[in-house]
Amino acid sequence: MANPARNTLSWLTQARDDVAAFARVTDWTQVVAILLLCVAGYFSIKSAGDLRDSDFHTQQLLYMVVGWGAYWALASTDYRELRRFARWIYLAGILLLLPIFVCAIVGADLGSVIRSVYGSRRWINLGLFSIQPSEFAKVTTLVFLAAFLARSHVGRLRDSWGAALGVAAIAFAPFFLIFMQPDLGSSLIFVPLAAALLHAANLSRRFFVAVGLASALLLSLVAVDLSAYADRVQERIKAHPEDRNPTASIRGRHDAETWFVLLKDYQRERILSFVAPELADPRGVGASWQVRQALIAVGRGGLTGQGYNEGMQARLGFLPEAAAHNDFVFSGFAEEHGLLGSLLLVALYGLLLWRVLRTGLRAADRFGSFLSVGAAAILFTHLFINVGMNLNLMPVTGVPLPFLSYGGSFILSCFLLLGLVQSVHRHAPGGEGGGLPATA
Repeated sequence: MANPARNTLSWLTQARDDVAAFARVTDWTQVVAILLLCVAGYFSIKSAGDLRDSDFHTQQLLYMVVGWGAYWALASTDYRELRRFARWIYLAGILLLLPIFVCAIVGADLGSVIRSVYGSRRWINLGLFSIQPSEFAKVTTLVFLAAFLARSHVGRLRDSWGAALGVAAIAFAPFFLIFMQPDLGSSLIFVPLAAALLHAANLSRRFFVAVGLASALLLSLVAVDLSAYADRVQERIKAHPEDRNPTASIRGRHDAETWFVLLKDYQRERILSFVAPELADPRGVGASWQVRQALIAVGRGGLTGQGYNEGMQARLGFLPEAAAHNDFVFSGFAEEHGLLGSLLLVALYGLLLWRVLRTGLRAADRFGSFLSVGAAAILFTHLFINVGMNLNLMPVTGVPLPFLSYGGSFILSCFLLLGLVQSVHRHAPGGEGGGLPATA
């Protein structure tokens, strides 16, 4: 007859050994870096909405709890199992984008489920919560790209056109669907993602030279269109010198007449306010308002900052509520914690990115290596563009800052990305179910 006490002790011993084994192969540096970023994000969002009695920080805390659950669930899963379902995972991401794409094309809302907000349709309202499919599309596309490249031969350009075109096609589908919402910032993430993975796959440099030349041509077309748009703005200023916001007054007119259909007028406003703010927003009350206020916030921070909950730009509404806790949360952080705090924050991101890339170098196979490199590319692109926006070094494109910016779908996608990387780390040589390094 079985002894219940002995069985219980055996079960507890086995559970203790399992927990110890799990902890031994976990990258705790990555975990601590994410935790510190989450703490910084929570208090930054709380401070930004403190005088407005905002509950964004409470919602963000809930998103973080859900995100941590998804992170550990994915970290506990063998990432190699995802390779078998990579195509279906990718298709699921595309299917989530299609309803929004259709509504954007026909210019109609789908009741309260999909509706236009500031001229864009980006969310699906499911009642208790909303999701932004573009954020999850980054993760699903990465999984499929990594699986595709893991089984493709890449090297000399003449032998790699099939793989390169395949990567371009896989990345272009979500890029186009998101771009048409319109959401320029989120769509742009797929470009460095595809480029980073092709570079990691050791594609010939000639390909990147050709892509660079094509990009230069596209930028030339954008410049020509922007010049025509600037002329229209100048005409408006001459005809109506009393107009405080000329770009807002002509919004939509250039869209209706221009031959260049890849940009919307609000996107032209943002680009023009970056390259020629004195023309796009001569009085600083239109397209350049947010950037000007962000720069003031960063400047007020000085070396050591104003102190937590002492920053005024976001709390008093100079940075609009819609942006203070989201795209421009970094400027509020810089105002309160100064240059030293900002450098420490960027260093924390650097530590996280280093651990992700290190995992990619130690991965047990090419699939794991590509997952890690792609995750690093997505996170770095968000960091680079967002901080650049806040410092007026990049045009405003609505790209949030990982783990600091408010948003359930975005923070959950960040947790999913790093959960994949943690799974790769756990199954690296010496870890759970390890193998030979992908770089061997």
